[in-house]
Amino acid sequence: MISIARKRYSISEVLKILHPLVAEWFINKFEKLTPPQEYAIIPIQKGKNVLVSSPTGTGKTLAAFLTIISELIKLAEKNRLENRVYAVYISPLRALSNDIYRNLETPLREIKDIARKRGIELQEIRHAVRTGDTQPHVKQKMLRQTPHILITTPESLAIVLVAPKFREKLRNVRWVIVDEIHSLCENKRGVHLSLSLERLQNMVEKEFTRIGLSATINPLEEVAKFLVGYRDDGKPRDCLIVDTSYVKKKDIKVLCPVYDLIHTPSQIITEKMYKMLYKLIKEHKTTLIFTNTRSGTERVVFHLKQVMPKKVREISEDQIAAHHGSLSRDVRFDVEERLKNGELKAVVTSTSLELGIDIGYIDLVAQIGSPKSIIRCLQRIGRSGHRLRDISKGRLICMDRDDIVECAVMVREAYKG
Repeated sequence: MISIARKRYSISEVLKILHPLVAEWFINKFEKLTPPQEYAIIPIQKGKNVLVSSPTGTGKTLAAFLTIISELIKLAEKNRLENRVYAVYISPLRALSNDIYRNLETPLREIKDIARKRGIELQEIRHAVRTGDTQPHVKQKMLRQTPHILITTPESLAIVLVAPKFREKLRNVRWVIVDEIHSLCENKRGVHLSLSLERLQNMVEKEFTRIGLSATINPLEEVAKFLVGYRDDGKPRDCLIVDTSYVKKKDIKVLCPVYDLIHTPSQIITEKMYKMLYKLIKEHKTTLIFTNTRSGTERVVFHLKQVMPKKVREISEDQIAAHHGSLSRDVRFDVEERLKNGELKAVVTSTSLELGIDIGYIDLVAQIGSPKSIIRCLQRIGRSGHRLRDISKGRLICMDRDDIVECAVMVREAYKG
């Protein structure tokens, strides 16, 4: 049965079900629970399938992982962690997978430090990324030292399910997290993932707990059915929907480089668009610029690097970067780190940074041309003002009359929530 979560748990109730080391770490790091954590942590601990819909920056990823970390710590304390996968985290983007890997390192290290101070010896809890970027020797190492938390993509999951040796490591999986589920459930990748999850379910002895995460999602009941799948009798598995979404404050405007888009030559429109970008980048600390193609990303970055340092004295070429899937893993990783550390003034991307990767504080998102989808528009603009009560600030720059109509409708719908 698909049901809506009604019970809100207090921080004392949540801390009570966590391992003492995890509870102590949480108290040291956070003052209180966020809304998705209040509703989701205990049901996940009870083994319920949960779909969490909540704005970016509300701690829903931690809500998904906290129970898993707590249960693994319990096993690690008793020296009972086996050389197998306990949890699978699935993201639609490699960049998001790498980000989750880094974000898991901190709590695992800090909890281990607390244990050491208490004189408690813990087994190492391993986590690793397995995507198309993963080197063959690293994959071989995973057979000898299997990650207890496997971070992967839908395509890589499908591959490991038919790998004769590694699939044996998945036979006792207890949890599966599907992040940014809205970007998967409406396309062929989602169909592929559904098949992979059912194949995995067919392998394991007991039904694993399914956890879905998304910032923008609707209708929730249909997405919940996609997450949990159907039993042999044709009925969907049980799922609890945690809907803590609310209309976040937005500052969205449609901009036009010239007064007359119909009769103005395209070259002049492009020149005026770049002047508009110079001004926006100069006025903000960090600007994330979206184009709709990778080639468009490269063109914009090339032009900004060529011209902007001459126009704005305090901005150097090194403070402008590109990020998309065709770049090497090392280049993408470097851009992500520099962006997170506040070293970049502007980053231009196509789709690779539009989902939930932690990219530090972005105070403006600029979209060149129509994003072609209201959900994509909200997702991209939501990358700015990432903190819970911040304002999401976006500027849609229209390059032709079709863009104006589409963007105007999107802004109206965005303000409706």
